[in-house]
Amino acid sequence: MTEVVPLYDLRLRTPRLELRLGSHEELVALGRLAELGVHPPEEMPFAVAWTDGIGKPDFVDSCVAFHEEQLTGWSPDKWMLNLLVWQDGELVGTQGMLADGFAAQPVVNTGSWLGGEHQGRGIGTEMRAALVELAFRGLGASRAESSWLEGNEASRRVSEKLGYVELGVRTQSPRGEPVAEHVVAIEREAWVCPVPVEIVGLEPCLALFGVNEAPSAPA
Repeated sequence: MTEVVPLYDLRLRTPRLELRLGSHEELVALGRLAELGVHPPEEMPFAVAWTDGIGKPDFVDSCVAFHEEQLTGWSPDKWMLNLLVWQDGELVGTQGMLADGFAAQPVVNTGSWLGGEHQGRGIGTEMRAALVELAFRGLGASRAESSWLEGNEASRRVSEKLGYVELGVRTQSPRGEPVAEHVVAIEREAWVCPVPVEIVGLEPCLALFGVNEAPSAPA
């Protein structure tokens, strides 16, 4: 098992937000935040319908296990970083980033969610910007990808604001019925971060991401 302790000192800070890994207790709080609602029950904005588990006795435990398993299974060749997001000390959601074979193909994919009461205030744009800045400036990624399901206007708008372009459309069926999924991406040379991002504690983590040395700044 890869030793991931340095990741717990990694911090991303924007004017409003702090992103970092959570303790077990904080992951429990994240699960309880999700239980309060992430989207209207008649909608499903995620390719995996994990929120349909809300109300089941093991829902919070499943949320905690998901986050902890990503760390116990961490490898520099295949990793998923799920940072919890705080605004002014209040837990508001989570922003994740994953890669497979990053050293050979430095491409990342991101995903996120916000508690319902924290949506519509630009937090989603700011927290994704922080993680994409980590990918490009901190890790030297060449491209950042994401996707949004047809009808998920919030995710579409975040991608649009940050300059992503559409790569294509595929099909997902989170609740059994086919839904169009729009795959979007932004290249390193096109990235302009809309907010200042302070990255703290990255150097001891670089090898965990499959990065041998700190990258040069984008041209």
